[in-house]
Amino acid sequence: MVSVTKIYDKFQTVIPLEIRKEFNLDKSYKVEWKINENGKVELDFIKDLTLDEMIGKYSAVEKIDSVKLKHEFKNSKL
Repeated sequence: MVSVTKIYDKFQTVIPLEIRKEFNLDKSYKVEWKINENGKVELDFIKDLTLDEMIGKYSAVEKIDSVKLKHEFKNSKL
């Protein structure tokens, strides 16, 4: 499949409908652009995860004392 889109003001473009459907894309995705070793542009679709989606997906390298962390955060000067 080949799709062609226009580059608009501020260098915006549209992801074609066929691509959005094929990859189930919605507004929660970002586009990651890369130039590969052959000088060709590649892109990936990266989903922004909500906190609920992150829970259980990631783990800390070290144990975390949440009470101590909360206390340090509360007393920090941001």
